[in-house]
Amino acid sequence: MEKKRFWTVGIIMMFMGSAIVYRHFLVKESTVHFQTNMIAAQHFYRVMAAKPSNIPTVKSTIKTTTIKTTKKPIAVKKKLVRKPKVFHPFNMKESKLPMEDVPKDFYKKIKLPSMSLIIRMPGSVPKFTTRFYCDVFRTVVLFWNPDFGKLVVVLDEESKKDHEFGDKLLSQTKDLKQKVEVKYEPLPKKTSTLAGKVRSPQYSRQLWSSFFLDLYTQDEILAWMDTDSAIGTPVTSYDILKDGKIKAIGQDRFPLSWVRDWDACTQKALGLTMPSDFMLFFPVFLWRSTVTNCRNFILKRFKTNNFEDAFSQFYIRGKLMSPIDVIMTYAWYLEHDKYEWHLDVNNDKDEINDRLPTGHKIKEEDTTAEVATGYHTGYYFDVDSIKRGYCLSHYVTGKKLPGCEPFYATSGVSLYNLGVTTTNGFCDTPKKQQYCKLLLARHYRYVKEEFMTAQTNPIDVTLMQKVENMAKDAKYACIRYRTCIQYFGKC
Repeated sequence: MEKKRFWTVGIIMMFMGSAIVYRHFLVKESTVHFQTNMIAAQHFYRVMAAKPSNIPTVKSTIKTTTIKTTKKPIAVKKKLVRKPKVFHPFNMKESKLPMEDVPKDFYKKIKLPSMSLIIRMPGSVPKFTTRFYCDVFRTVVLFWNPDFGKLVVVLDEESKKDHEFGDKLLSQTKDLKQKVEVKYEPLPKKTSTLAGKVRSPQYSRQLWSSFFLDLYTQDEILAWMDTDSAIGTPVTSYDILKDGKIKAIGQDRFPLSWVRDWDACTQKALGLTMPSDFMLFFPVFLWRSTVTNCRNFILKRFKTNNFEDAFSQFYIRGKLMSPIDVIMTYAWYLEHDKYEWHLDVNNDKDEINDRLPTGHKIKEEDTTAEVATGYHTGYYFDVDSIKRGYCLSHYVTGKKLPGCEPFYATSGVSLYNLGVTTTNGFCDTPKKQQYCKLLLARHYRYVKEEFMTAQTNPIDVTLMQKVENMAKDAKYACIRYRTCIQYFGKC
């Protein structure tokens, strides 16, 4: 029995030594310490095999030996996966906005078509109503020019709590210059339309509703806000329209899994692949007719007059979907000339074009940079966003306000106001950075003309305090952002 145990342990020792030699043999120059290995093996023997005293101790007489080999390590081919680049805001320290490079006659008054700022949300869920007051509406009253258009809030028709929220909102805002309208949308006739998807039926309903936003206003332009979006700098007419075309800003985020899901649903809905992701910067501006035409295109594609039937087919089970990307992808292919495209291709234009059909490739003129005035708080959050936009708006008029000094020259000021992107090909070289700074200067030149010299200054922090009071009155608290008083000392 003892001999059997001895041979068993001996075999174990042999395999341990062989494994160690094999491991080091793959290295070009390695030192294998056999003596140390033998001592370790003896220790293993004592502990695991309970070695009897009559079995002699194995003494190593092997000296430390160096084995040299010219055998190269085995090269393992790895599948190359393109990962999103980390965004680094371009540095503007010790560099003011180059306002002197903007010609004095650069500002030209732009006559905007009729427009509605619009949001679809459930009024019965505290998470969304809190976001409405604290993310959306608080920044709307500060940075949206009420002369541009009303705010339309679309709620659930069958929900008593939604009606209570809608009535409360209308009573709270009746004295504001920013006009608010509340609309109610009925449920789809088939309960199966919203069931069995990757998220809750309530979430699916918001996606469903997005294809009908054109029915709740007669204005020509929709300024689409998401439930977790905010505005971070004053929105000017120059940010919306140029030469009769709406500015559309997108970004290459295809390495992200959920964006690939969005593309899969978009291809299912339209038979067309996304050229870019448009679900990042807000408001998303688009012609109201684009929503109508996109819905009709989908109905024709699925050979039905019932959108519920089509929706159930292209909203793929287990996949996420972005209605904004579906509609803007339709615009890219079928209403291209109605929009001025600004796509951040992250220096991968050729790779993206490999996916796009002939006649619809991204051209160099489609990749010029542009300022986005708002952002998706679900992807990026900056507690200083409100004060930054406020301070810079006064700075361009020559006013230096207390507490604003850190924002006059800061790396936090980026092309997208905050640096909200995971990739940034627009401003990734010194030459491009200079152009991005010039874009910001042009933007604030329009801010100066359309906001700061207006008879009634829309950038009024007391309005922000009023919305916080509305939230408090409705039993909500804006704790995610700093409060108005925390920002400005007094409101």
